[in-house]
Amino acid sequence: KPFFLAVGFIKPHSPYIAPKKYWNLYDPEKITIAGDQALPEDAPRLAGHGSGELRRYTDQQKKGNIPESDQRKVRHAYYACTSYIDAQIGRVLTELKNQGLEKNTIVALWSDHGYHLGEHGLWGKTTNYELDTRVALMIRKPGAKGNGQSCQRLIELVDLFPTLAEAAEIDAPSYLEGSSFLPLLDDPQRAWKPAAFSQFTRGKVR
Repeated sequence: KPFFLAVGFIKPHSPYIAPKKYWNLYDPEKITIAGDQALPEDAPRLAGHGSGELRRYTDQQKKGNIPESDQRKVRHAYYACTSYIDAQIGRVLTELKNQGLEKNTIVALWSDHGYHLGEHGLWGKTTNYELDTRVALMIRKPGAKGNGQSCQRLIELVDLFPTLAEAAEIDAPSYLEGSSFLPLLDDPQRAWKPAAFSQFTRGKVR
């Protein structure tokens, strides 16, 4: 019978906790820190933030520059959490194959936001810089000609629902703001929308 399965993973979101085996995948001596840790020239203070998502933890200082040793630790932890979740996604896909469902099941993987790991001196999310607004997105539709190919075209998360609805041959509500990008699954290089828009609100900067 037709089915829909939503599987949500909180990682690699903070707090950065993962089994030790995933920490051991990375050599701490080889972990580098962000090269450019300043906001772009003439960027307003409103464009950045105080990295409160990281500083709320007791092992991080509450103001000033994050020490390089802590930067490496946080990056190490983030990498470990990402690998941990990669393994969990693998378990789901393996079971899908074991059940004989991979040949007629649409699979979509995406995240809700990007992340800063010291770039521009920022840690966490909530800016309009590309590192925060660009998200992971992978879709596999059985039989699609573009399966396994990368696509550099612009799409937005509001496009995801109408795309999946069309792929599953389900009528989508007419009030949706997004539009289906299903044609890109067969031809990832075709011309597409020229722009994508993001907004994040801020209070007054004093």
